[in-house]
Order: sequence, then structure tokens, then C-alpha cells
Amino acid sequence: MKEFLQDHKWAVILSILALIIVLLIYLIGWWTLLVGILIAAAIFFGRMIDNGGFDAVKDFFRNLFRGKRA
Repeated sequence: MKEFLQDHKWAVILSILALIIVLLIYLIGWWTLLVGILIAAAIFFGRMIDNGGFDAVKDFFRNLFRGKRA
């Protein structure tokens, strides 16, 4: 079992996360979950701006979408 978890760590984690999200949508409703996600994102980016200014947000998205280009 330990080897399976080591070999498929991200598949297990993301499957559990998907199950939790589906359960939350079923139990509390889509709109409530969406509002919670938007509030969490606002807090995340607000703290980022407080600590590093708007350049920190720019760097976050630049790093997020940076890929290898041919």
C-alpha cells in the first residue's frame, strides 16, 4: 500500500480533493461554495498585495502561466 501511495501520490490526493468538492457542492450548494472560493481568493490576493504590492500579484501570475515555449 505504501508503494502504491508513493507511485500515485497526486492521483490519490486529487481524487480525494474532487470527492470533497463534490460533497461540498451537494451538501451546501453551488452558490455557497462559489462565494466561499471567491472570498478565499480575495483574502489570498489581498494579503499578497499587502506584503509585496501589485508586483507580487504580477509575479504570481507570471510564474503561474510561465511555460516552456518553443
